[in-house]
Amino acid sequence: MPLKKLHHKLMLYVLASAIFLAAIAAALSFMAEFDRSIEQSELMLNQVVEAVENTAATAAYSADTGMANDVVNGLLNNDSIYKVSLKSGSLVLAEKAKKAQVQNSKRLIRPLYSPFVKQKHIGQLIISLDAEQGIEKARHIAYRGAATTLLLIFLATLILLLLVRFYISQPLSEVSNTVHAIKSGSDDLIPIMDHHKDDELGRLVDDINELLIDQEIKLTQEQRLRKSIQHMEQQLRNIFDSSSAGLFLLDVDGHLVSHNPTLLKVLHCEDQPALAFSEEDFATLFIHEESKFQLMLSEALQSGELQSHDFSLKQSQSSSAWVHCLLSKVTSGTGKERIEGVIFDVSKRVKNEQAIKHKADHDSLTGLLLREATRDKFEHYVHGSNEPVVSVLLLDLDGFKQANDSYGHDVGDKVLIKTASRLTACVRSADLVCRLGGDEFLIIILNSNSSDIALAIAEKIIKSIQFPMPIDNTLSIQVGVSVGVAVAPEHGKSFEDLVKSADEAMYEVKRQGKNGHGIKVGDTQINVKSL
Repeated sequence: MPLKKLHHKLMLYVLASAIFLAAIAAALSFMAEFDRSIEQSELMLNQVVEAVENTAATAAYSADTGMANDVVNGLLNNDSIYKVSLKSGSLVLAEKAKKAQVQNSKRLIRPLYSPFVKQKHIGQLIISLDAEQGIEKARHIAYRGAATTLLLIFLATLILLLLVRFYISQPLSEVSNTVHAIKSGSDDLIPIMDHHKDDELGRLVDDINELLIDQEIKLTQEQRLRKSIQHMEQQLRNIFDSSSAGLFLLDVDGHLVSHNPTLLKVLHCEDQPALAFSEEDFATLFIHEESKFQLMLSEALQSGELQSHDFSLKQSQSSSAWVHCLLSKVTSGTGKERIEGVIFDVSKRVKNEQAIKHKADHDSLTGLLLREATRDKFEHYVHGSNEPVVSVLLLDLDGFKQANDSYGHDVGDKVLIKTASRLTACVRSADLVCRLGGDEFLIIILNSNSSDIALAIAEKIIKSIQFPMPIDNTLSIQVGVSVGVAVAPEHGKSFEDLVKSADEAMYEVKRQGKNGHGIKVGDTQINVKSL
């Protein structure tokens, strides 16, 4: 866009204003001068007429034609009068005209009175005026006055323009051009103007220079801060990309919005493209316990507090792949809620914990559950069922002590290991098989409160245990087993009551000859069947 210079605009505006004002002033001056000239002409004419009025009256009274001609000739010397006529009564004493009839004329009739008897009319002095000439003279005078006014206005305007240009527009243009030429980041300033050190323009230059200095300082600080922020952002980006933990962002519905490359590695999905998970539900894609993850997500949104939990993974081919997940709510500047997540592999830690728990819950020799672990699982099953149905079998090996004493503890341990294997094979994987200690075992059959089923399983166990157990190529050991059976809720509902009832039945079997099963009938009677 072309630049319109300030002094040019000022010149145009001032000239336009001057012309407008000069036109108005000239018009007013013309009208005033014209009216004044007309008035002066009429005044002078009246004065001339008054000067000769007495002479004209004397000429009319005496009928003196010579005097009358002198009066007429004297009046015709006036430029505005072109014809004069002097009458005495009806007699014309003298009449002359400088030129023929004019188009625009005006007659002035002055009555003449006797110089001796006042109020006695003796004649007339008729003066014909050349109105056009008077108007032309007045117009000429008015034009001259208007021209003088215009000249003065234009001279004043020119002086004003020069002063405005020298003191205002030109310094302002210099300041504007200097500011325009200053490049961002440079240390250039506006030079001080000698003629304006102590006025408003000098103060403006000082203020602009202060602003430029302040802006330069701020720009330098901003550049340093931007470089620092860029460096920090790069560090954070490197941390984000190279972090050993998977970092991700979810929307409030649990859909994956963004993540770092490590996430796919932690989730064992390196071979799948990242775009395959875009805008997908995180829990459905990766987490086995979907409901727990959704509950954790809801709690993080509602409480605004950090939530954490361990989860097993779907994507991993190994069932022992576990991750620890942290979720926290964040809110953007626009008020949009998101969930930030951190996830890292804890498979080794979970595996160690499971190993420690397994060691604490299982017998080191046979691998079967111990009593306390069995009790916990029993109570967990009972509390999770409205009407728990279980059968309890308490077993004690017959002839184990003799074999252990005869062949040693190593052989005895092998007998116990094989016994545990045969007991496990006789029941379902969901049932509980426990080693209470020594050669005593406990089996809890879940979802079974029928004594017939329990006794059938007891017979199956007895027959399985009776088969000889090969220890090596030269030795086989054969033992028996006594089984006490208790069924809930007939023989009790708690773990201790059922075990106690089965224990009583088992000792009754041993008392009656061993190698059989027994079950309490009524309060005291125990039915025993030997095999």
